[in-house]
Amino acid sequence: MSGKAEGGSADSDPNTAEFIGFEYHSDERVSPARYRWEGSSTRGWQIQREGAHHLDLGPGFRPLRSHRCGVCSTDLDRRFLPFPLPQIIGHEVIALDQVSRRHVVEINASHEARGIEHACPFCLGGLATHCPERRVLGIHDLPGGFGPWVLAPEAAIIPLPDSISDDAAVLIEPFAAALHAAESIAPSAGERVAVLGPRRLGLLVIAALAALRKRDGTDYKILGLVRRPSMADWALRFGADEVLQAPDPGSAAEPCAEFVIDTTGNPLGLETALMASGREVHLKSTHGQPSAGLRHTTELVVDELTLQAWPEDPDEAKAVVRDSPCRPDDRPRVAWLASTPPPAWLSDRADVWAGKDPNALLKALEDQPSGLPRADLAVVDDEAGIDAVVRPREDEEISLVRPRGQICTRAGGARTGPLLHALHQRKLRLSTSRCGDFEKALALLVADDELAQRLPALITHRVPATRLPEALALARTPECIKVVIEHAETQSLPGTQAD
Repeated sequence: MSGKAEGGSADSDPNTAEFIGFEYHSDERVSPARYRWEGSSTRGWQIQREGAHHLDLGPGFRPLRSHRCGVCSTDLDRRFLPFPLPQIIGHEVIALDQVSRRHVVEINASHEARGIEHACPFCLGGLATHCPERRVLGIHDLPGGFGPWVLAPEAAIIPLPDSISDDAAVLIEPFAAALHAAESIAPSAGERVAVLGPRRLGLLVIAALAALRKRDGTDYKILGLVRRPSMADWALRFGADEVLQAPDPGSAAEPCAEFVIDTTGNPLGLETALMASGREVHLKSTHGQPSAGLRHTTELVVDELTLQAWPEDPDEAKAVVRDSPCRPDDRPRVAWLASTPPPAWLSDRADVWAGKDPNALLKALEDQPSGLPRADLAVVDDEAGIDAVVRPREDEEISLVRPRGQICTRAGGARTGPLLHALHQRKLRLSTSRCGDFEKALALLVADDELAQRLPALITHRVPATRLPEALALARTPECIKVVIEHAETQSLPGTQAD
């Protein structure tokens, strides 16, 4: 392929491209850098940065031209995430193919998403978005949509119907994540769901809850919990039934809803959500910072893990093990790291790995000849135990527990921060979710014209890609809800050739 981007130059080789893209640095600085790609979707790609080797990608990536890209809180807090910088970030992408057809791109470049042959137990087990070998568009390694071109995983490129506008389409990625949260908690008739921090993501969660209620006819109540009075009208406009003032951290506020979804992107948000919830907190924030006594709250969300107290009642504990998220034909795998021995009945119902060292238990699970190389459930004493299970190896982004697995805490641990207090004294559950299903989100938008017309109101500012530093600064201001980066229409997308 060959082509030209803003500030870039053409290359005569049909399988290369050169362009300039703005990179995000660990000090929040944004500066231009020259990139060069060489390769093909069948052979793989070599990426150079500033004339030096930068990244090798295997097969299964197709070049697309960036058209629009939204700015989200993850972009603004990218420096806190445990992935290399500098990087061209941006993952809420509309991209164009060779004939300018519009597509959205699911961001997790797993084996499955790349459409390549594999024996990955995660991709084969319905956990492709959690594949340990995946790269993530605009977040982990893969240059993102703030640059003029992206290399998109082949099987994750989804064409957009003509009925969906650019302004609705650029919100597909965060709306899919919002829809995933709404479907995960699945409120019943008569229950209350409160969305804490209804702004960029929170307003989309409210819209998703309202759209599902309309589609399914389940009569639950949607509340917006706000700190800024200016956001109250926004929450009502996107489908909330009522707006309340969010309680202050450390206050003695009474719960206002069975479910509270924390979308604040603020480390203090989790403590507020724990106070406001009567049954379950659903965490969406990926700010990369410690919260509520945990170091790895962002990693909890990335791995979509659930926390709850280990029941003292044996029958309730047996039900927790029975319902652990293993495959239907497998026995649950339980990692027992609590200071007390596992109950005698547990080995009859699960394969038990007991020990004090989570890294050693992970290695033992990885050495098993079959099955997902993780535990389905872990039992620990306290917050330190949770952190150790979530990231047993400081230099690797993997957990002892499988993605969408569960961690339980025993009563009587040495540390009793706000999270353990909520889990044990108030019997709350903490659930999490991350990326959503783009196809589901698109189907809902196509079927619900009112929803498709409502979402674009979230976009308050549009900025050319050549002014990215200004756009990121603008996204931090109170008057801004959503900034969308717009790429110039003059650069041509290079064509791809088979080997």
